[in-house]
Amino acid sequence: MVKYRLIYFNLRARGEVARQLFALAGEPFEDVRVEFDDWFSIVKPLGDMPFDALPVLEVDGEKIAQSITIARFLARTFGFAGKSNYEQAVVDSVADQYSDFFPNVRPFLLTLLGFANHDLDTLLVEKVRPARDEFFAQMTKLLLASESGFLVGHTVTYADLLLAEHVSTFKQYDPHYVRDWPEIQEHWAKVRAIPNLSKWINDRPESVY
Repeated sequence: MVKYRLIYFNLRARGEVARQLFALAGEPFEDVRVEFDDWFSIVKPLGDMPFDALPVLEVDGEKIAQSITIARFLARTFGFAGKSNYEQAVVDSVADQYSDFFPNVRPFLLTLLGFANHDLDTLLVEKVRPARDEFFAQMTKLLLASESGFLVGHTVTYADLLLAEHVSTFKQYDPHYVRDWPEIQEHWAKVRAIPNLSKWINDRPESVY
């Protein structure tokens, strides 16, 4: 039996989609949560993490770095990456598009965590919502084209988890975040209603992000 260890901070953030993929698959894993003080004083100085960053996935002791790469690996392993080569390519393109979108919301999230000092309301108005509108318009096109309620094909993929987890995060701080995006709201509800995922979300530790 393969032994999985996911090493990340005590946050959802960039580690959460990997955790959700384990939950969807019903696959046991060791959820190693590192406090920031321990990371900077103990773990990082050891120098045994690829690129000196988290998350890191260990598969029978072998390390894989980078959150999207980890999600893609787990999705392909567990069957949540698309049902054909074409679907897999489209799912990967959505993940890449999310990576391009993420820098627009990163200052808001860093401020939540105390690593930056910005006015959150100003960031929402000037940075987050304009970028959200462009990104959600792109995702809505995919949802309308798929006619399944999922972004690609007729089953959930890791791209759906990326979008739904983003929505979950920002609904915490902007209750009307998806008010003008009904397809995105319906998608979020559909993904969160998947039994294994719903249980994970209900049981997971609380965090600001």
